[in-house]
Amino acid sequence: MTGVTDDRTNGKATTASSQLHPNPDVIAQQMKNDMVLLNLSTNLFYELNRTAARLWQLLSEGSTLEQIREQLLLEFEVDPAQLDDEIQDLIGTMKAEGLLSIHESA
Repeated sequence: MTGVTDDRTNGKATTASSQLHPNPDVIAQQMKNDMVLLNLSTNLFYELNRTAARLWQLLSEGSTLEQIREQLLLEFEVDPAQLDDEIQDLIGTMKAEGLLSIHESA
């Protein structure tokens, strides 16, 4: 993820050094290659495919957006530009659904 991405939920820019944090009200359960999230605040379930599940796993470990991008490029055969777009879309959706928050690294 190069440069700055659009954060559609609150107008703040998300950079490659941004730190993603899962919402503590979200419970994750691995199911084979997929993952299911339950937001306890809204009682909504979300099913993540293998790639999204890996992203969630990495952000749960405290990885930055840049670290997540680099790891996904190593693990999946994907065009870097396509991956950047997919990460931006997924992060935007997760923020809009209240599944995570983003903090800038110092």
